[in-house]
Amino acid sequence: MFECPGLESELLGGVEALASRPLAELLLQNGILRNMAQEILLRQLREGVSFTAEEEPVIIERLWEGVDVPPPHSLAGDWIAELPEPLKLGMGQRWDQVRLQKLMETRYVDRLEPYFLERRKDLEQVVYGLIRLHNQGAAEELYLRLIDDKADFTELARRHSLGEERFSHGLVGPMLISQPHPTIRAVLASLKVGEVHAPFRVDSWVLLVLMEHRQPASLNDATRIQLQQELLQQDLDETLDAVLAAFYPTLVAAPESSILAT
Repeated sequence: MFECPGLESELLGGVEALASRPLAELLLQNGILRNMAQEILLRQLREGVSFTAEEEPVIIERLWEGVDVPPPHSLAGDWIAELPEPLKLGMGQRWDQVRLQKLMETRYVDRLEPYFLERRKDLEQVVYGLIRLHNQGAAEELYLRLIDDKADFTELARRHSLGEERFSHGLVGPMLISQPHPTIRAVLASLKVGEVHAPFRVDSWVLLVLMEHRQPASLNDATRIQLQQELLQQDLDETLDAVLAAFYPTLVAAPESSILAT
């Protein structure tokens, strides 16, 4: 344990400072009010999801995967309340996710492919070689060895790179092309497989980058779920922006006693 003299007194002072601030300001701070509103909105959206008689057996089978107790005959009503207590939380989370997935699949069926085409460049997977140095001259010397002498990039990275990538022979990835530093991302976008970019600077480093492998994005199951979640969050944010913009002035104007009473 750390010695912490005075921590309790400072903590008390912090609590007193928070207590002196308006409730509306505290709710807005750190997104408390927004998070609360999003949870309520998601609950309402999930409660509006229903399944056809043909879909229910498939959903029940998915929900009961790995569960030993007998499943219900129908998902109508509060069937979670009939479960043994240890199962209620986990099954409730599964049920929330299944309904949310149905909502996304239904709502974004027509928007998914256009959105994929819009996002496809950022969803490409890449593996690239990286050598990090501090000295521009040393980087240019290695670049000439790569271009003129056809030196092996991975061996040069192992011997000369000053970053952790030297332990992987300079190889980084696979990862989304949108993940690296913006300058590296721009360089990768310009390279063909097998090409090495001339030394360039990022912060205190001088970098050499080789494009090792590109994996174009495809609309597989994982990408489909990711894009559906992105579209859902966009719609949630748009709704919450509008609702909170209208609600916050009312919250600020209302006496705190009346807010707490409600």
